[in-house]
Amino acid sequence: MKNLSLYIFLVAVILLNSCSSTRKAVRESSSTSGPAADYVREYLSKYSDLAVSEMSRTGIPASITLAQGMLESNYGRSRLATQGNNHFGIKCHSDWTGQKIYHDDNHRNECFRSYRSAEESFRDHSDFLINGSRYRDLFSLEATDYKAWAHGLKRAGYATDPKYPDLLIRKIEDYGLWAYDAGGISPLASQAPAPASPAKVDPARTSGVTPARSAAGTGSAKTTTVAASSGTATVSDQPSIKEADSSLVQPVPEKAVPEDEEPIKVISLSTGKKPLENNNVEYIIVEAGDTFESLADRYQLLSWEITRYNDLAAGASLVPGQVLYLQPKRTRAAQGLSVHVVAAGETMYSISQKYAIKLSSLYKMNLMDEGTECRQGQKLRLR
Repeated sequence: MKNLSLYIFLVAVILLNSCSSTRKAVRESSSTSGPAADYVREYLSKYSDLAVSEMSRTGIPASITLAQGMLESNYGRSRLATQGNNHFGIKCHSDWTGQKIYHDDNHRNECFRSYRSAEESFRDHSDFLINGSRYRDLFSLEATDYKAWAHGLKRAGYATDPKYPDLLIRKIEDYGLWAYDAGGISPLASQAPAPASPAKVDPARTSGVTPARSAAGTGSAKTTTVAASSGTATVSDQPSIKEADSSLVQPVPEKAVPEDEEPIKVISLSTGKKPLENNNVEYIIVEAGDTFESLADRYQLLSWEITRYNDLAAGASLVPGQVLYLQPKRTRAAQGLSVHVVAAGETMYSISQKYAIKLSSLYKMNLMDEGTECRQGQKLRLR
């Protein structure tokens, strides 16, 4: 009887394991993704040659440019892209003299650059990276090392989303964009059968486009002519990308992208130091030589936005060591900070800056008329 019980127990364990394996297999097979959406293929058809010509001119990998454009413009379907030809979410700043388009992003009614064509947007994006000193180290990377470029952009402060490198890499590998960096084409653009992601693209096998280096990097770029007014992009002294070595197109699995995928709001195109944070509001410390104009240019803001965010009057002066917020302050202090006892020399303004509270909100919470001052020892409500 004991042997029979043991036998039944062993059979039961085997059956349970078998069922578990079957369920796992069903889950894995059900998660298989289908082909990429038509709008993905359409985006590549429209803009892949342009990304390659920018790679030849500047050394920025075409895969990175395309992935960023897809991510920021929702494959060219966002309002900024359709109405302003802005594929990379680049905002206005103090030296921008071109057309503008206003759009709600991190804040309401923010100013973005508007272009006459997508070509102008792609070129401006490339020039921004070339001219930004914080991106200089990127140009020492291989043009075929898209993973290093993706992580380098995040380290340089291009985007605020910690997952930004992974988002770029996923698009590059899902759609085979890496092939453009070595002179090939994505299997999606060529309607090729489903291919598999390469461990690494071998530059030695490249025929067609040779990744160039800008003045910020090494080597020299081929001559490139981009005619924005006619909507054409031409790369001289190189065969058409459509004629590139087909052996470069290695298998990459096609994966479906949700139809309702929205562009992410992570772009922080700036060349300044990484901002600090207080009460969930970004701020910087003024240094010698800083002006409202230089700070606005560095952090992609308008000079009047900085004065408004900091309750400053037009024409106010800056002092080294001064705290300047780069976003609107809050209506109350952070959790756990309820009361402040006024110390000697403190003012309503200095207290509002200390806790990142709007000056008007601080007056309102304490039932005080705006313009009046607090007194030493007074207890002020912060929440």
